[in-house]
Amino acid sequence: MRIIALLLMLVVSATAGKYDKVKITPDMAYIYVYHKGKAVKVHRIQDTKHKLTGEYARTYRPGKDIQPIKMHKDITTIGEVELLQFMVNKGNKKKGLLVDLRPKRDYRKESIPSAVNIPAETKDNQTKVEKILNILGAKRAPDGSLDASRAMEVAFYCNGLWCDKSSEFIKTFLELGYPADKMLYYRGGIQMWKILGFTTVTNQ
Repeated sequence: MRIIALLLMLVVSATAGKYDKVKITPDMAYIYVYHKGKAVKVHRIQDTKHKLTGEYARTYRPGKDIQPIKMHKDITTIGEVELLQFMVNKGNKKKGLLVDLRPKRDYRKESIPSAVNIPAETKDNQTKVEKILNILGAKRAPDGSLDASRAMEVAFYCNGLWCDKSSEFIKTFLELGYPADKMLYYRGGIQMWKILGFTTVTNQ
């Protein structure tokens, strides 16, 4: 891990200034995260004339409602900067997990770097849900209650401002006893991520 960190520092110093045209914040041009064991540089598209095309450029979807900023009184909603901080401070240190709730075919096509795919419909399969809870550090106690004292922090996202997959999945986890302070809701989802020109990865 130390060798990888040193290599990343060398790469950062060698590429300093190359991603300063379109920054993330005044003090942040890019970050590094790990995706399937490889370091990925996450930055914004530097072409100032770039325009979004395709599915996520659409502004209307029949039967879909805009999701509220506060999907639940106890759940923290985050934006892109907070998500990036989570990816670096939690994800990179294996203290947190970024979860993409979209269908597997969409995840394969592209996702936010470091995200793992748990299709939203998984919440309806009790056996799979129990396995996921175990992986996240929440164990089922002998009396049937959920021991979430060692539960991992999780950030959930789906298609975007109009998608309810994250809200519904988080509500299911709350009902099962997963602690609210261990879950984050990235409301912008993949659509806002792409609108802001952030790096995506394929998962073939």
